[in-house]
Amino acid sequence: MAQVIYATPESDTNRARYTVPVYQDDDNDYALAGSAYPVPSINIGQLRLNEGKAFATGALYTFASPLAAGSSIDIAIAFPSGITPTISISGLCAGDALGYLYEGASVSGGTSLTPINKNRSSLTASQGVALLNPTVSSLGTAILAQILIGGSGKKAGGGSTDGSDLILKPLTTYLFRLTNVNGTAHAAEIQLEWTE
Repeated sequence: MAQVIYATPESDTNRARYTVPVYQDDDNDYALAGSAYPVPSINIGQLRLNEGKAFATGALYTFASPLAAGSSIDIAIAFPSGITPTISISGLCAGDALGYLYEGASVSGGTSLTPINKNRSSLTASQGVALLNPTVSSLGTAILAQILIGGSGKKAGGGSTDGSDLILKPLTTYLFRLTNVNGTAHAAEIQLEWTE
């Protein structure tokens, strides 16, 4: 059995020094991390969430206000110099759809999307700028394309994509597009989640 080593944190009257994490136990004693108390670890996505550096935005066409046949949801997003976000894309359409990601798109106008901070206690705002359905003058370079199989007509079962993670370049406009190719209007969405 591993031995627990206790330490007293530095205070005004004590100059104890330690360089490893400590745990405060039920008796309010501080135990050094080691074999009895393993060093804590956390995945980087959870860490960024805890730090208030995880964000999300998206667009939703509901069953009551579906995405028309042949129409697309476009979300353009860009980040300033020094920010290289790790982004996760998810998309869904209740009928057949195609999903695309373009790099270096040229866009204007559209509706501004305000990214939410996924840590609801954090006041940190995303440094990214996102637009819904801007006017696209150039698609840029296609870097991803996916088929979302959803069925057809009244027998549509829905198609989705999830978990495509990328690290985006700063000072570059990315265009996320989901196109309803089913021939019938359907509920559809694009959701983007990222850390900065």
